[in-house]
Amino acid sequence: MISLMAVVLFVAAAAACVMPSASAEDGVVNTYADIKADSYVVGTGSTIEYMIYADGGDEPVKFAAKIVDENGYTVGSVRAIPEPPATATPTTVNLEGTKLRLTAPSEAGIYTLSVTFTFKFDDETVTVTKTAPVRVVVPITLSAVVDNTNGGTIIDMEVWFEVDGVKIAGSEKYINIQAGRTERVEYKWAVEGLSGGAHTVMLVGHVGPTEQSAHGLNVPMTFYVGQNSHTLIEALMVIFFIVMLIALVIVYRKPVKNIGKPKGRR
Repeated sequence: MISLMAVVLFVAAAAACVMPSASAEDGVVNTYADIKADSYVVGTGSTIEYMIYADGGDEPVKFAAKIVDENGYTVGSVRAIPEPPATATPTTVNLEGTKLRLTAPSEAGIYTLSVTFTFKFDDETVTVTKTAPVRVVVPITLSAVVDNTNGGTIIDMEVWFEVDGVKIAGSEKYINIQAGRTERVEYKWAVEGLSGGAHTVMLVGHVGPTEQSAHGLNVPMTFYVGQNSHTLIEALMVIFFIVMLIALVIVYRKPVKNIGKPKGRR
C-alpha cells in the first residue's frame, strides 16, 4: 500500500511542475519594450527623433542603439537626449521613455534602427532587440526670398512653407529683416512618395499693416518632381540635332561628279 506520505510527496512534485516560476524566461514574457516615432523618413545627413520605452519591473533597463545598413554595418549615429538638468548621456530607459536623436547617413536608402534592451532578473540578465525602419531620402530644398522694401519698418514674424496648399510641419521659422534688406528662407523637406510633375510652394506669413513691405511672402511658385518646364523644349532640340546630324552625313557621303574632265579620266 502506498503510504500517505508518498501520496503527499507525489502531489507536491506534480504541483511544482505546473506552477509558473519567477525565472528570467517569465520576465521576458512579461516585459515591455518598444520603439516609436512620428515619422520614419529623414533627409540625408539630417537628424530625426525616436522614442524608446521599456518596463523591467523594479530593475532599470539598459539599452544600446545603432543604425545599420542592409549588410549589418553600423552607419550614421545615435545619441540619447538627457532630460534637464542631466548632463550625461543616459544609458538606461526612463519610465516615461527615452528620446533618441539619429543622424542619418549621407546616402539615401532603407536603414534600420536597432535597439538592444538589457533586463536584469535577480542574478540573470536577458537581452531583447527591437528594430524600426529609417528611410533616408534626398530632401527637396524649399526656398523663397523676402525683401523688406520699407524705409523704416523691421519685419519680425513667423513664416512657414506650404506645398500644394498644405502646411509643411517643422518648416516654421522666425525672420527678422531690417529695412531695405533681403533674406533667403530655406527648408530641406524630407518627403517620400511625392508624385511627379508640377507642385506649388509658397512661403506663408500673416502680413499685417506694418509688414506690407514684405515682398516674397504668400507668393505661389512652381517646382517640378521628375521633370521640369523645359522638358518638351529640350526633347525638340535633341530631335532637331539628330535630324541635322543625319543630313550632314548624307551630304558628305554623296559622290561628287567630275564635270569638265576628259572621259578617260572620269
